[in-house]
Amino acid sequence: MISNPPDVSVLLSRGLLPGLFGVLLFVAGIGLQAEAMQVWHVTLIMAVVALIAWTFAYRRYRQYADTPSAPISSAPQGYIAISGIGRPLPGEPLLSPFNYLPCLWYRMLVETRDGDGQWQKESDETSDASFILEGPDGSRCTIDPEGASIETLHKDETRIEDRRTTQWLLIGGTRLYAMGNFVTRRPADDRPSINIEVRDKIADWKETGDTRKFDNNGDGELSLEEWEQVREAARQEVEQERQAAADFPDYHTLSAPEDGRPFVISDHDPQQVAHRYHWQARIILVLFFLALSVTGWMATHP
Repeated sequence: MISNPPDVSVLLSRGLLPGLFGVLLFVAGIGLQAEAMQVWHVTLIMAVVALIAWTFAYRRYRQYADTPSAPISSAPQGYIAISGIGRPLPGEPLLSPFNYLPCLWYRMLVETRDGDGQWQKESDETSDASFILEGPDGSRCTIDPEGASIETLHKDETRIEDRRTTQWLLIGGTRLYAMGNFVTRRPADDRPSINIEVRDKIADWKETGDTRKFDNNGDGELSLEEWEQVREAARQEVEQERQAAADFPDYHTLSAPEDGRPFVISDHDPQQVAHRYHWQARIILVLFFLALSVTGWMATHP
């Protein structure tokens, strides 16, 4: 969580914003009574646009400033911010389709220039493979990037005649910051009921022929008593597997919140990002009051 001293932005967010919208509506009502378009109508529109832009910028800043952060190993359940080193999952590495660089995530946008000189989207491909965020103590969290807003410093652009290819990457081994829904689970939580596992185990034995070892009299068929032995053996094996799984450590995941709150993955420094959004909100707010003041003066001094 990032803290800053309260300023006029805080006051606006705590109740003055509806009042400002009311003032704008009042001024707009005066403008509607005018017979022709006035210069102050333009400044009024600028004030409205600035206020809307400030709302988005300030909310973005508060998103970074107010979301609590915690180490992966001790993070609470729910909406949280975590950070660590990005690592790929074991197995085949993810490669970018443009230059085949190993990465954690990629987006590749291909555009072509039309007859009017405008760039038109031809294709837009984004990876959805999960990856790992590793904390300083070695604790790990699996990140599912589906639905995330990705902010990355790694951007490459190539132009060949009327074709432009832009690629964004998250690179393994870099420090990442992520905000989303944090969940800790036990391996046993993902297993079906024991009866389903016993049924599946017997089905596997039937397919591999392992049930034949329970044919005690060798007549090629299993009696009711022999089938009961099959079920008991399958249950014992499943119980042993479940006991072994219970000894596995818990695992953590971070994914998109179901309540619609922002899901962000970034290789930017969160302090710098929050500072940038904070200043953006302040500058936009100054422009809003300037436009509002000019509007009021022009409306009362035709």
